[in-house]
Amino acid sequence: MSSAELLIIILVAIIVFGPNKLPMLAEHLGKLYKQFLHLKEQAMAFWQARWNEQQLRENLKKAEQADACYQQPNSRKLESSSELQADCQEDKEPERRDAN
Repeated sequence: MSSAELLIIILVAIIVFGPNKLPMLAEHLGKLYKQFLHLKEQAMAFWQARWNEQQLRENLKKAEQADACYQQPNSRKLESSSELQADCQEDKEPERRDAN
C-alpha cells in the first residue's frame, strides 16, 4: 500500500467518523487486532499439538514394529517367526530404496 493510498484512507476515515471519534475507533481496532492475534496463536498451538500427537503415534507404531523385528519371542511358533521376519524385510526394503 502506497503512502498516497494510506493518506486517502485516513482522510475518508476523518470525514466519515469525525476527528472526535477517531481515537476511540483506533483503540477498538487495536483491541480487535490483538484479539485476532491471540486467537491465531491459540489455533496454531492447538493444531501443532494435534500434529505432534499424530507424529508421536506414528513413531510409537514404528518403534513397536522395529522392536518386534529385533526381538525373537520364544513363545511364538517358527512359522509366525518367519512371517515376522518377512514383515521386517518388507519394512526394510523402502529404506534400501531411499538410500539408493
